[in-house]
Formats: sequence, C-alpha cells, structure tokens
Amino acid sequence: MQRKSWRAFDWWLVILALVLVAYGLVIIRSATMLAGRPVSSQLLAQGAYAVIGLCALAVLSVIDYRLIGTLSAALYAAVLGMLVLVLLAGHSAFGAQRWIGLGLLRFQPSELAKVVVIICLARFLASREDDVRSFRTFVLSLVIVAVPVALVYRQPDLGTSLVLLATWFGMAFAAGTPLKWLGGALAVPTLGFPIVWRFMKDYMRRRLTTFLAPERDPLGEGYNIIQARISIGSGGLWGRGLGNGTQTQLNFLRVQHTDFIFAVLGEELGFAGAALLLALYAALFWRCLRVALHSRDTFGKLLAAGVTTMLLFQVFVNVGMNIGLLPVTGIPLPFISFGGSSLVSIFMALGLLQSVLIHAQARRYDTQPDVRVPSAVRLRRARFPLRLAGASTGRATAGRRPERMAAERPLDGGWRG
Repeated sequence: MQRKSWRAFDWWLVILALVLVAYGLVIIRSATMLAGRPVSSQLLAQGAYAVIGLCALAVLSVIDYRLIGTLSAALYAAVLGMLVLVLLAGHSAFGAQRWIGLGLLRFQPSELAKVVVIICLARFLASREDDVRSFRTFVLSLVIVAVPVALVYRQPDLGTSLVLLATWFGMAFAAGTPLKWLGGALAVPTLGFPIVWRFMKDYMRRRLTTFLAPERDPLGEGYNIIQARISIGSGGLWGRGLGNGTQTQLNFLRVQHTDFIFAVLGEELGFAGAALLLALYAALFWRCLRVALHSRDTFGKLLAAGVTTMLLFQVFVNVGMNIGLLPVTGIPLPFISFGGSSLVSIFMALGLLQSVLIHAQARRYDTQPDVRVPSAVRLRRARFPLRLAGASTGRATAGRRPERMAAERPLDGGWRG
C-alpha cells in the first residue's frame, strides 16, 4: 500500500501554466477581434480547451506515473493506429491531412504522439539504464521515435516531426547516451542533405529557399516572413497597445492567431511584452527541471527531461521563425498559439510531471526501497519501517571496509559509542 504525498504537488507549475494561458487568451482576443465582435469563436474555444487540459492534468496527477509506464507499449500502439487512421481518413485543411473529426471537434493525434513518445522513450531508456551507452540501445531508441516521425511527416507535418526528433535527442542525452552517437545522428542528415532534399515535400523546399531570400517572393511565400519582421520591429519598447497594431488589425499578417502570434505580441506589447513572456517560459522550464531533481528514479527524471525539451524546442523554433532567424515550420507557441490539441497535450505532459512529484515522494509500507536508486537521492533508512537485509547487525559492521571504519573514527582518536 502507498500513501500519496500531495504536499509535493507543484502549485507554481500550475500557476505559471495558467498565467501563460491567460496571456495567450489576451493575445488571441486581440488577433481575432472584429468590429462588433469583441469575443471571437477562437477565444471561446481556447478557453474551453484550457479547462479540458486542466482536467487532464488533474487526472494524470492522481495516476501513478509508474503505472502509466507499464502501459507504454499499449499507448504506443494506440497512437500509431491513430496516425495511420489520419492518413487513411483524416480531415484535410491548409494542404495537410492532420485531424480526426469527433463531432463538432477536431483532434490532432500528432500532438498526443508527443506525450506518448516521451512516455515510451523514458520507459525504454530507464529499463536499459545499465546498457544505455551501447549502440544497440541507441538504435532501438531511435527506432521508437522514427516510426511516429515517419507517419507524421506523411501528413505532411514537418514541425511536429522535428519536435519528436528534438525530444528524442534531449532524452537520449539526459539518459547518458554517448555524445559520439548523438553527434553522428546530427551529422548524417547534415552531410547527406542533397539526398534529404530529394525526399522533401515541395512546400518544405520553398520554405527553405524563402527563408534565405524572402524578398524574392514578397507577395507569396515570403509575405508572412516580411510582415512578421515589420510587426515586431514596429512594436518598439512598449508596443502600440492591445488592439492598436496596424499589421494585426488590418490583417496584413496572416495566420496571426496561430504560427505568427508572437509577431502580434511583439507589435502590440513591444519588447517589454516579449521579455515578460520569455521570463514566464524560463520560470516554467525551471519548475519542469526541478521535477527531474526531485525524482528518485530514472523513469521520472527522463519524463521531466522529455517534457522540458519538447516545450523548450517549440518556444525556440516559433520565436526564431517569427523574428526571421529560422525557417517557417508551423510549430505553435506553447500556451499562446490557438490550438486545442496542442494545449491539451501540454497540460497532459504537466500532469505527468505532477504525478512524478506526488508519487515519487510516497512512502511504501509493503516493499523495500529500490536499491538501484542513486545514493545521492536515496530515501533515508528511517523513513522505511522495513529494514534492509543485514542492517544494524553484526554482519553489517563486520563487512565494512577498514577505510570506512576509519572515517567514522572521531578526531580525538577514540571510537564512537
């Protein structure tokens, strides 16, 4: 039997997430506001998805993350089935087939795949903790992420594919995979770029060429890149004010409530608003990394590493493409961009982290502590009513090494009583 330690629940993690959601709702309202309609359908939908996400966070917090880990194979098979279903009978929009219709709602399985891949990779790498530096483990972990990446890429959805690969890279690094294998994984597509170029979709090639020279097609592929730069540059230090951005309110900026919402924020709230957003993200990332520091097993640490990598990569790429430092990839800005599937999946990931905090701190009364847990984070023996075999016995003292017994000798040369 196990008693949950609800005192370990990280309220700051939830508060930061809610503040970011509220920040996103403010920007979405400004980006979708029309004359005579101050409250848009996108704003109402995003608020509803936030409530659903909070419910998902609460449910996953209650469930022991180790139990979820035992279901990783079934979750992996289910999400692969949904990705195949999307390719066969999914809903198409904007030239991509990424959604499954659920009545009035549309669900994007690739967003759920982000969370499931984190669970599966964490479970696999933790189970091979003693063999994580082998080439076999490296290849198998890459295969686990390569299958959903291939299915997502076929939709096509380059952005989510890159998020999955970045998440694998961060988790493999955190698990202790040798840098030579990770460096090789980065070098292969770089050196083989001519071959990769042949297998890229046409729109992906155009995005790369447009990124290098958007002025060559100012009214086509390069239009949004140019308009985003103008929007952010015109914001100045304090911005033009909510609802007063000319690029946003006059609809010069396309898809302004999704991929390019950071440009809306930069124009209307300026550098100060953007700095506040990045500060909130930094605090959120710290709370996520704190979960890894407080986890007492490898599985929990890798879950925290995966969630942090996923969020960090999405923020980096979205902000980078808005300011013209990276090609446009269609990756949403976490908590800020409009998108129900993305928002719910992020709250689910945070629910996993809360489960790690709650259940990793729990006291067990019917089992011995896991002796494979690193000694630096092992529970004190006094917290367990069941003693380890040989503890506090003559055999334990007789089995000590001479140097350890010498270390226990007090400075005055006598023995401890």
